[in-house]
Amino acid sequence: MTAFEVLTVAALWGAGAYRGVRARRRPATWRTALAVSVMALAIAATAHFNRIRLDEWVNISNVTNLGSRLALCVAVASAQIYLLGTRHSDIPEGQRRAIYAVSAATAATSSAAWLAAPIHTVELADLGGAPRHLASLVYIVTIYLYLAWFEVGVARYAHQSFRSARGTDPPAAVAIALIGASAWSGIAVLLMWTTHSSVAQIVGRSTPYLDRLATVLFPVPLILLASGLLALPVLPALAHRLAARRLTLRLDPLWRLMVNQHPHVHLPLRQDRITQVLDPRLKAQRRLIEISDGLEEHQVAMPSTLMELARAMGKPVVRRPGAVSAKDALTQLDRAPWPRPLISLSDALRSAERSQRRD
Repeated sequence: MTAFEVLTVAALWGAGAYRGVRARRRPATWRTALAVSVMALAIAATAHFNRIRLDEWVNISNVTNLGSRLALCVAVASAQIYLLGTRHSDIPEGQRRAIYAVSAATAATSSAAWLAAPIHTVELADLGGAPRHLASLVYIVTIYLYLAWFEVGVARYAHQSFRSARGTDPPAAVAIALIGASAWSGIAVLLMWTTHSSVAQIVGRSTPYLDRLATVLFPVPLILLASGLLALPVLPALAHRLAARRLTLRLDPLWRLMVNQHPHVHLPLRQDRITQVLDPRLKAQRRLIEISDGLEEHQVAMPSTLMELARAMGKPVVRRPGAVSAKDALTQLDRAPWPRPLISLSDALRSAERSQRRD
């Protein structure tokens, strides 16, 4: 296999293993279907890239190609069950049976055509070069049209999901865009192979440039699909961790001031210390709680601006009539959704500290 093919196979098996673990830990029909689909696709791709060696090993010409096509039927049917599962809490039995029936019909047609086609005496790296025969044409084209029909459905689903996720969850939208790009590039490759094989079988003309182009591009949709499937859970989680990390850094001046002036607000670590220290989301939540508790304890004279409140935070606690908690003062000065006022106060505190250092 070429380096590109090795990368493709590794990405597919990695995505399949991840989806398998997820399905085992959190059982659900749609998770299991997705795991089966990706694993079947990984098997089909691995067999396709090693078909000549495998055919020599079993001593049957072009049998690995048939095996890859049967694995693709399983992959497509499982993927369609997954797509239904994401839209319905209970998958309609009629649609489930229709999916299985179409997949079984495609597998049966491919198997019957493979048995009838004159392709058992010579190993064919390019099926477009198979002897001209109706069974050869049916065998070659059936799976391409089945896959192209499925890819059109995936592309439409990805387009709809991308539009809904673009504004609410940009990282998920990126992953969905990768899956959509995989579908469209897969359609292009399948149409090139269909045209190449149909012209060779019907007209008797060879179009080697189409076959070479499709062969070169074939790993692209597979890599895009594997990347999208891996990115779908990873990118949102990574984005949330980065956002929590940025929030922690923005709140650092205010947090340090609160725990220094009111040490008792510092929350003790529970038994899972490593998780709490390494997970930036937990760290950000802890700091928000500690800051909020500290602001309730800190009494100040009611300021007129956020900068006045920031300067008052560094002074001794006010204990006289008319004093208010810093939290109440902040909510009156900044009515933005929480924790935006805390970020603004922390930024003002940082600016006040810089001004004091310059003075």
